[in-house]
Amino acid sequence: MAVTRMGDDPSTPTLTELLSDRATRTPEREFLRFGDESWTFGEIDAWTSKLAHRLIEVDGIGEGDRVAIMLPNVVQWPVVWLSVLKAGAVVVPINSSYQQADLTFVLKDSGVRVVFADRERGRLLNDAVAAQSDLAEVRIVDVADDGTARFPATAPTRTIDAETLANLQYTSGTTGFPKACMLTHDYWVRIGWVASAAAGLGPDDVLLTAQPFSYMDPQWNTALALTVGAPLVVLPRFSASGFFADVRRHRATFFYVLGSMPTLLFKQPPSPADRDNDVRVVFCSGIPKQLHLQLEERWGAPWREIYGMTESGVDLFSSFDDADAVGSGSVGLPIPTKQVRVVDPDGADLPDGEPGELIVTGKPMMNGYWNRPEDTARTVRDGWLHTGDVVIRRPDGGVRLVGRIKDMVRRGGENIASAEVESVLERDDAVIDAAVVAEPDETLGEEVKAFVQLADGIAADRTTAELIVERAGSQLARFKVPRYVTFVDSFPRTPSERISKPALKAQVAGAVTHDVGSGRKNSAPAKSGMVDVEVVRDVAVVTLRRPDKLNALDVEARVSLAKVIREYGTGAAARGIVLTGEGRAFSAGEDLTSAPDSYEQLRAALDTFHDITRAILQTRVPVVAAVNGLAVGGASEITLCCDTRIATPETEYYQPENRRGLTISNASSVLLPRLVGNQAMHMVLGSPRIDADGARRIGLVDEIVPPEELLDRAIHTVHAWTPETGTTALHLELLRPQLDEIEQAFAREDVAGREAWDSGVVTAGIGGFWTTKAKENPA
Repeated sequence: MAVTRMGDDPSTPTLTELLSDRATRTPEREFLRFGDESWTFGEIDAWTSKLAHRLIEVDGIGEGDRVAIMLPNVVQWPVVWLSVLKAGAVVVPINSSYQQADLTFVLKDSGVRVVFADRERGRLLNDAVAAQSDLAEVRIVDVADDGTARFPATAPTRTIDAETLANLQYTSGTTGFPKACMLTHDYWVRIGWVASAAAGLGPDDVLLTAQPFSYMDPQWNTALALTVGAPLVVLPRFSASGFFADVRRHRATFFYVLGSMPTLLFKQPPSPADRDNDVRVVFCSGIPKQLHLQLEERWGAPWREIYGMTESGVDLFSSFDDADAVGSGSVGLPIPTKQVRVVDPDGADLPDGEPGELIVTGKPMMNGYWNRPEDTARTVRDGWLHTGDVVIRRPDGGVRLVGRIKDMVRRGGENIASAEVESVLERDDAVIDAAVVAEPDETLGEEVKAFVQLADGIAADRTTAELIVERAGSQLARFKVPRYVTFVDSFPRTPSERISKPALKAQVAGAVTHDVGSGRKNSAPAKSGMVDVEVVRDVAVVTLRRPDKLNALDVEARVSLAKVIREYGTGAAARGIVLTGEGRAFSAGEDLTSAPDSYEQLRAALDTFHDITRAILQTRVPVVAAVNGLAVGGASEITLCCDTRIATPETEYYQPENRRGLTISNASSVLLPRLVGNQAMHMVLGSPRIDADGARRIGLVDEIVPPEELLDRAIHTVHAWTPETGTTALHLELLRPQLDEIEQAFAREDVAGREAWDSGVVTAGIGGFWTTKAKENPA
């Protein structure tokens, strides 16, 4: 079936008709394989017809009645499923690992009349039924003795069409008890139809699944096998160490993996036999983009994303013809029968590149939640299903998954997607798997906590925790790096092989937790003499602090400032830099308490200002000047190198160099004319004090905000200029003056500085400054 046919309605509308057609056309072809046993389409058709008659005649099952299945991965699972559908009834899959509380809830909520189970789970079911008077009429059938031998092998007469309810499919339930999605025959048939077209599958393929049958993936794989007439191999469970051995043994050409399965497979020791397989194509969900190409190269087949959820079946997929999808992080484009939008919390559409919630509409889609009209109304609004997934839409229409709305850590005003941090942790060779949750924090609201499963032979101690966090810190923004690390031997999982975080928190109660990040808190700035640095919301706030009323920058302070700018300007430790000052003053320039007494000292002073300019213009992140007061001389010129200047009403610019016999340093000779046009000459030669309004009028500052909002506004500007999918560093390089132009200005300043020194005007100007100060302050 061609991919272009995905938008058509399936040629056969129900699962029961699909099975009947296959049994009529190819009765001897293999359909289901469990271990070393297999069954043909004809055999399964006859078996399911007999069991359907038994359900009707012995158990009294009518159309629309609910029948539950509580079994591991055995052939009776799909047989009972298809039998119930032939009887016109509705299947209720029950997780085979449920205990009494979960089991009792599902039995009561769904209103089942019959449950199929094995002997082990039959005992648990009997206990649950005996303990609840309102479950007394529930009948439990042992699949080892289903009593079908005496019934006819032709299907009973029941009214079944595309819109007939097939399943009450309970979701994993991240909070409280799960909800049941009402899924029709069309839902299952359409997933098989779309998947077969998207993957280009046919009767010569061999499909393989390893997830529990109570989850939806083996069920849509069964629909897929019926659609293309290919056999489906069902493994007892997923085992990372044995998975590809089974793939080779069964000569599988297609499989689907999700969640942590790709990472767990990749972390198995490489083998010369890795490419010894028949796999043609792989569908996956949540593939780590940094492993995508390596997974394809290691096992020699294309892996592509398919996105959906229990409520919506399949929504997006990446074409196997699209090589650019590899490693892109995209989960694909909408299938022809679906429309998608990315919206803000108010439901307004967001532009490309802006993170928001993914909402979808179209077919396949659930009919709502069973017995949950309020939940249905919250999830499906005006025909659009709200997925709860945070995504970013790319310019090509592809969608990149960021995380879950509810699976976020809100640290100090920043939203951190747990999935992003988990992905980075899982790249570490010492880590098998990881889960990130929010840990309450009095100062920041929430902190990042990581649960980590270590590779064999790695010590579960504080040193290991520190090393893992340190390596993660080289790839994550600082505020996203975990503060707490707890080691676990294994993770509790949902049927879909995702980590169950509610169960995890209960499992590790009392375990040792390493606090390895307390030194990174925003409340503990790193000090360096007159230059202090504090990382706030992933932005390096650099504060200029001076030891006396002159508020002057000496050589040591300028060297330190250039070093700090280079350290944080790479983008590895912060997404931007904000320069500000202490108290009411941004900063003065040259410290005249240690004025140069030789040209060499003057040249050294100029060089340190020059180096600050180089450092700022060579950063890969935005540099914002938060000018909180008086900016004098060289400090005023430092702000001109920044990408924008935000001021308070108390801001003043003052460049008195000409009056003191000094030359302007830094890059003012290039930057100032560009900023203020014909005002530059007046500023330099007349040396007036320019207040905030005047500075804004002539372009020295871009906006004026109240003092209490200055830093927040500067940090917000950095965030606005550094979107996750943006090309900020490239644009900074294009928008800033070229460094060779600045270097030419430096050379001219050096010549002018020599001339000013030799003429004596520098010494006279400095002397005049101190004479004036002495008159103003006789003491």
